[in-house]
Amino acid sequence: MADIRSKKKNVTKERRKDPRLEFHCNAMVQGIDGILTITDISLGGVFIEIGEPYKITVGKMVTINAKLPTETQAVRFKAKVVNKTNRGIGCQFIALDDWEKEAICLCFEYFKDTLPAGCK
Repeated sequence: MADIRSKKKNVTKERRKDPRLEFHCNAMVQGIDGILTITDISLGGVFIEIGEPYKITVGKMVTINAKLPTETQAVRFKAKVVNKTNRGIGCQFIALDDWEKEAICLCFEYFKDTLPAGCK
């Protein structure tokens, strides 16, 4: 599977099962002050840039509110922090409902032409 994220970090082995779409949207995370930025999304999770990721522990359950560009209202996701870097946190979605899955799929459909060739 190709790494379609920006080249800010070298990835030696791809561990994700779902393709990731690099795109940016605002988000709020329960327990973290301010508006944050989602930098990529998949059906499995998101990466969120956080100024002080050391304040979040791997394994923590969080609620993410995001205004996806294809939705008229914010989408609320339950997620688990599964990775932490100096840039932010990687979160795995927990029990997406049908509407949440559909919202993510619509983002992929809408933005799929921004993926590199062979990743669609």
